[in-house]
Amino acid sequence: THDMSRNLSISSERAKTTLHLLILINILIFAYRDTLRPQLNLHRTYRIQDGNFKSMLLSIFYHMDPTHLFLNMIALHRYGSELFVHTSSRKWQSFHVIVISYLVC
Repeated sequence: THDMSRNLSISSERAKTTLHLLILINILIFAYRDTLRPQLNLHRTYRIQDGNFKSMLLSIFYHMDPTHLFLNMIALHRYGSELFVHTSSRKWQSFHVIVISYLVC
């Protein structure tokens, strides 16, 4: 049981690191939003069929103002920690599961 507990702790730390990485990416994109704005075409709604996957992907991380960013990152940390870090299932603590969940939701 000691090995199982240690593996769960490692998975939990990996999940926490993944959440912090997503928060950092959001903050960096916010910091460089004026540089990215022309690539985003914010007046459009993005769909995969538009053919501009890069714009659709960047718009997932784009926040309009500091309050929007702050509230979303608080929610990501709070609910992401509940769902991914403090779970007893290592499957939910996977880097890939966390990133895919973020991109889909």
